[in-house]
Amino acid sequence: MSLDALDALDAVDWSAIPNPTWHRCDDPERVAHALRLLTVSTTANETGDAASLLAGGGFVCGHAAMVFPAAYAATPVLLDLVEHGRRPRIKEAALGLLADALGYFPTAGHNRVDTPYGTDVPLCCAIARLIRGRGTALLAHGNYGKRLLAEAELHWRMTVEETELQPGGTLTALATLEGTPFETPGEAELHSARSERPATSVWIDTLTADVSGAACLQLGHIPYEALPGSVLYPAECGRREH
Repeated sequence: MSLDALDALDAVDWSAIPNPTWHRCDDPERVAHALRLLTVSTTANETGDAASLLAGGGFVCGHAAMVFPAAYAATPVLLDLVEHGRRPRIKEAALGLLADALGYFPTAGHNRVDTPYGTDVPLCCAIARLIRGRGTALLAHGNYGKRLLAEAELHWRMTVEETELQPGGTLTALATLEGTPFETPGEAELHSARSERPATSVWIDTLTADVSGAACLQLGHIPYEALPGSVLYPAECGRREH
């Protein structure tokens, strides 16, 4: 079995995850149980049954195209299975579940998670960042892995490093971009490192970035004290919900 996946699973306090509690199937501890069954499965039927449990609620709800907060905690386990799963069917099931988690929309009021690098991060962006961190393993799985990684790249994240206030109140900033450069002008969600206020909406007027992720951007009118050290996410990701 994959010891990495089991270690990642055991490291999570599943009972503390704020999943919606419409019915028993949405219990995060049920997600942990299904992940364990998937990890140790030895036959096609066992793998399929475990994947079906995850697709039926708590992790995602397939028939409603919903994803739940527990999916963020489950993503490292599934990525470990993609990389180290004992059987090809387990790896394929993990890839499919990751694609669902990234593609489905969260339920209203449950579209954000707290992470080691920030609070109230859009759920899809938090999952995407974990996926981007396993790019080498995903590329080893051919077109399916490449498609999942390409989708994760769209959920970009920018960390502002330096700023310069311009005449008229606009701001030029140097930043580090994780993910794919995007068309501008476009709306972004600003998470300020210097404020406990909720994320605010800002406009990115221009963006240039190189292959290393070094980026230069022009921001519309914005409180100067919010930068540098702030993080930007796609505004549309913060609004994703059923």
